[in-house]
Amino acid sequence: MITVLNAETNPFFNQAFEEYVFTHFTGDEIFLIWRNSPAVVVGSYQNICREVHVRALMEKNIPVVRRMTGGGTVYHDLGNLNYTYIYTENDEMDYARGLDRMVSALNAIGAPVQRRHVCDLAIGEKKISGSAGRMVKNRVLHHGTLLFESDLNALDRITTRRKNDSFRTKGTVSAICTVTNIRPHLKTDMEIDEFEDALLSAVLPGGAERIAFNADQLSEVRALEKEKYRSWEWTWGKTPAFEYEKNGMFMNQPIAVSYRAKKGIVSDVRIQSDALDGERAKALLEGTRLDPDGFCEICRTLAGERAGELMDWLM
Repeated sequence: MITVLNAETNPFFNQAFEEYVFTHFTGDEIFLIWRNSPAVVVGSYQNICREVHVRALMEKNIPVVRRMTGGGTVYHDLGNLNYTYIYTENDEMDYARGLDRMVSALNAIGAPVQRRHVCDLAIGEKKISGSAGRMVKNRVLHHGTLLFESDLNALDRITTRRKNDSFRTKGTVSAICTVTNIRPHLKTDMEIDEFEDALLSAVLPGGAERIAFNADQLSEVRALEKEKYRSWEWTWGKTPAFEYEKNGMFMNQPIAVSYRAKKGIVSDVRIQSDALDGERAKALLEGTRLDPDGFCEICRTLAGERAGELMDWLM
């Protein structure tokens, strides 16, 4: 087993880094540990608008990153560790292989963790880790979170509560779980850097190789970051087709909003309200991209100082 060292906290870079290791190191068993600065990471088949409060993310300058595996939405910050386990499997992928390894390592360093459900880890009844995976030919990538001292309130504010009946889509919907951090449950308290070092030592066998990328490899990762993970086509264009419909009150007037989106392009827009020029709204939105900045500009054009409220109605 080897590990590739990575001190970056840029969430776009780290998705590209992980994919690069997965596709270029084709014969080794690999274990990675990495951290992201604050970001929301959504599954490959998820509708971002349904999973997160888009305006709250914009106000807090928290990016949304789409990963290459399925599963639900997670919030990353520097109090959360992420692990990646890559290996060869000639049968079907089995989450137990990676999870059992993580449980053994976490128990060894004083975290009373056990497996829960198919792909989660928990302390007691509270989840501390979710994971997802991908198998290409006979290579498996299994990755997950480890809530060490993450801001659990932020996670609750910007995710999970946006699930509602306004969306009709086949996209994956995240499960709502009760979570906890690992640190309060450790037998011996430690800082996150100490925990990361201890975990890496517990997972890697003695004498395991620890390597770092050279300049050419880093350049290839940064190209993948720019061309794929920072692109609109990957982040928003991959949104599963959906229909959106919502009714209520805006600026003390009834409002009814509906539209469709396919491959990230908005169509069949209907906005009815005495508070807005519905025909102008339709003209501005019809054929536009699902894009927070673009939607925000349209909302400013239509609603002025009330643009933020309108944004909540549209995304």
